[in-house]
Amino acid sequence: MKMQNAVTPDAQALYDGPVIDAHFHMWDLAGDHYPWLMPGGSFGPKGLFDSLKHDYVLDDYRRDIDGQNVVASVHIEALWDAEDSPVNETRWLESLDKSDNLAIRYVAAVPFERPDTEQLIREQAAFERVVSIRQTIAWNPDPENTMMAEAEISRRPSWRAALPVIAELGLALDLLIYPWQADEVVELAAAYPSLTIVVNHIASPIDQSPDGLARWRDDVALLATAANVVIKVSSVHGYLPEPTYAHAEPLIRHVLDRFGGGRSMIASDFPVGGIRGITYAEAFDQYRRAAAHLSADEQVALFCGTASRVYRIPLASVGVQS
Repeated sequence: MKMQNAVTPDAQALYDGPVIDAHFHMWDLAGDHYPWLMPGGSFGPKGLFDSLKHDYVLDDYRRDIDGQNVVASVHIEALWDAEDSPVNETRWLESLDKSDNLAIRYVAAVPFERPDTEQLIREQAAFERVVSIRQTIAWNPDPENTMMAEAEISRRPSWRAALPVIAELGLALDLLIYPWQADEVVELAAAYPSLTIVVNHIASPIDQSPDGLARWRDDVALLATAANVVIKVSSVHGYLPEPTYAHAEPLIRHVLDRFGGGRSMIASDFPVGGIRGITYAEAFDQYRRAAAHLSADEQVALFCGTASRVYRIPLASVGVQS
């Protein structure tokens, strides 16, 4: 692994080592397994994801990551049809080429609060590449921008019933949240200290007003107080008025200042991460620039080490010598 020189006041050392992309999605629409991507389908804020209604498969992802030294990547569940078993998404992923270590691990879907929830968790965990289960709890008081109809679902005993099973099986829990759920996440972290909780997309700063950003900063600081919470520096540009470095850098720096490289992981969230028109290379250039103040070891952790640890990807297995 190439190590970076320490940052000096006169020069910044941009990370150019190996990258584990800790969050990306794929879908093949031919099977009609993604209702939200079908004509008339939707998810989240109205119309936001309409530009994604086309196939995105490994060859598309390979084109996006060209030149970025991505040595491995983690596939995140992509809202497979709730009328079908989510295990079928995992079976589809298992059928794909793994020769270049792309989609080498999976964060899988399981619907909570159902009679078969535990069975589905165990079925997913039977696949060696499944390392985490993802849940969306992103409620927003603005009904036009919420992903969930109800608030505080993670406080329901019926929802929490899945967590001991996830912990028992050695899986992590990925959470898609808005800042309003930070206190819920901290409560979960305290209640299940053996469970690693992965907050997606820098806790989704959807409210870009001064008050909204102040709330987000406070909530990121609160999340960082829980030792078993890690965070993804991902999809930052999807929340910005413009996908520029001037807008992105303060948010990325705030997350890194609170979590450090050892509890943060870089991820693209592509193709979703490109909905504001930013390319993969442009996004990662911004991430490298915003992280240049970190020590060499922290940059390595941020770009590949934390993902390797949390998602059980031995660095040697993807050609990285430590």
